Amino acid sequence: MREEHPLDDEVIALPARVEHARRRIEYQSDPALTDALSEDELRAERELAEKIRSYERDQRWKQIKAASTHADRLRETTAEMERAEMADVMLARKAIAAQRRESDPRARLASLYQHRTWSLRALAGVVIAGMLWSAVNVQHNIAPGGPGDPLYWASFGLEAMISVCLVIIMIGTTRVSEWGVMGNRTQVLVAELFLLSLTIALNTFPHLSAGNWYDAAVHAVAPVMIGVALMIHNAASARYSTAIARATAEIPTDDAEDLLSAAPAFRTA
Repeated sequence: MREEHPLDDEVIALPARVEHARRRIEYQSDPALTDALSEDELRAERELAEKIRSYERDQRWKQIKAASTHADRLRETTAEMERAEMADVMLARKAIAAQRRESDPRARLASLYQHRTWSLRALAGVVIAGMLWSAVNVQHNIAPGGPGDPLYWASFGLEAMISVCLVIIMIGTTRVSEWGVMGNRTQVLVAELFLLSLTIALNTFPHLSAGNWYDAAVHAVAPVMIGVALMIHNAASARYSTAIARATAEIPTDDAEDLLSAAPAFRTA
C-alpha cells in the first residue's frame, strides 16, 4: 500500500481552490459588496434624513412667517397711505371750501356779522363785570356799616342808575349807528364822560381823601375799563356797520332777494 504525502493532498485540493477563486473573482467586483450599507450606516442615514426633513420644515415655516409678516406690513402701509391720501383730500376740500367762503360775498358777510356779534357781546361782558365791581366798591364806600345802615341797599341803586345810563348809551349808539345816524355825538360823549367821572369818583373818593394813591388807582381800574370798553364798543360798532353795509352792497341783487325769501323758510323749518 502506497503511503500518502501531505503535498499530494494540497495538489489534489488545487482544482477546488482554483474553482473557488474563479467564483470569487466573479463576485468580488460586484458593486453591491461596497455599496451595501451596514446597520450603523443605515441608522446614521435615517437620522440624517430626519434632520434634513426637520430643517426643511423649519425653513418652510420661516418662509411662511416671513411672507405673512411682509403681507401684514404691506397691508398696514397701504392702509396708512390710504389714510394719508384721505386726509390730504379732506384738507384740500376744506381749503377749497375756505377759499370759496373767502371769495363768496355772502359768506364774507355772514362771517363779518358773526365776528361783530361776538365782539360786541364780549365788550358788553367787560362793561357788566366792571359795573358789578364798581357797584360793590361804591356800596362799600358809601355804606360800610353793613345791612343795618339805611344807605346799604340804596348805594347799590346809585351805581345802578349810572350803569343803566351807560348801557342805554352803549346799546343806543350801536343801534342807531347801524342806520348811519351819528347825530348829537357831542352830547353823548359829554354824558359818557360825566357818568364815568362820577363812577370813578364814587369808587376812589375814600382812598383819595386818605392820600392812599395806590388803593385809589386799583379801585379806579374797573370804571376806567368801563370807559375803555364803551369807546371800543362805539368804534367797533360803527366800523362793523360800515363794513356790513359795504359787504351787503357787493352781493348781487338777485342773490340778496333769494336770501331774504329763503329766510322765512329756514325759520319755519
